[in-house]
Amino acid sequence: MDNTLSIPFPQKWTLPKVLFLTTEPPETIRAEWPFYQNWFLPQTIRERGAVVELRCWRDPDLDAASVSTYDSVTFLWCNEYHQHPKMFPEFVRNVLVPAQRMNPSMHIFNDPTVVLWNTDKHYLLELAEVGYRVPKSKFVDVGQHTHASLASIIKEFSDSKSLVLKPAISGSARNTHMIKDPGTLISDDISYLDRVLTDGTNGDLILQQYEEGISSGEYSLIFVNGEHTHTILKVPQAGEYRCQGEYGGSVEEIAAVDVPRCAGDAARQIWKFLESKVNKPKNEGNICTGSGLVYARIDGIIKDDAFILMEIEAIEPHLWLEAKSGRGALEGLCRVFIPKKM
Repeated sequence: MDNTLSIPFPQKWTLPKVLFLTTEPPETIRAEWPFYQNWFLPQTIRERGAVVELRCWRDPDLDAASVSTYDSVTFLWCNEYHQHPKMFPEFVRNVLVPAQRMNPSMHIFNDPTVVLWNTDKHYLLELAEVGYRVPKSKFVDVGQHTHASLASIIKEFSDSKSLVLKPAISGSARNTHMIKDPGTLISDDISYLDRVLTDGTNGDLILQQYEEGISSGEYSLIFVNGEHTHTILKVPQAGEYRCQGEYGGSVEEIAAVDVPRCAGDAARQIWKFLESKVNKPKNEGNICTGSGLVYARIDGIIKDDAFILMEIEAIEPHLWLEAKSGRGALEGLCRVFIPKKM
């Protein structure tokens, strides 16, 4: 069954016009790995026959009227959006959604409803409520606490097991800290708490139970157009809890037959859950834009033969299109941005 999104275009064929949103001015971006993820996607789509433009979403000249002139808009080059936790959602609500009302045939990938939902890791609580396994987590508004009260909450949350602290709006494990013994905070722990109490965090501070299974690696299952196209295993270096490359982590491609069944099954169900965020009828919490869910990366670990969801990346995930097994995902994306001639 072909799940590729079909985008209607006028009978007279014109080159599709695609907008890649960026957080920094495009001319300042070093578009190569490891400095940028999905770095070759705009050029690939351009070579396939589309008119591709890169524009910074923080540019005041990028208003709803100008955005509405495109056939499709994507966040796949929108690295570092989380550094602007107030401006980014405002742009989505006040520019992208009105632009699509001006041009109902324009598509935004991914759908603004999913994008806004995915900006804040409170979504983990919603997924836990409907039955998916996630690490034990607590969200704390640090603005309401002193050093003593925050330390007390940490000890109450986990007085013996290690835990990880991180902002609810963040990426690439930035401003993340592990407390190995919540009952006896060391100087590094105290310094971290002092910093977040003084500087604040993007969104709430998450207290999350450390999952030892991360030492065996975190699976990244990539989906395009509803199809699980390929899987990457990210493994932290010895003694490290973060698996990103900047912290010494390594990556390897995992053959489809070697992906744990529990991971594949859970990830497919999570994709369907994401689709329901797009397809459900309009209500108070939903922005019906008519756009689709095209891509997502679902990350998790294996514990006791079960998949533990660590996070969902549905805004600007590194889709590992450059991997040998990523060819299918790349072709699927090209079909979305460059539909067949009508």
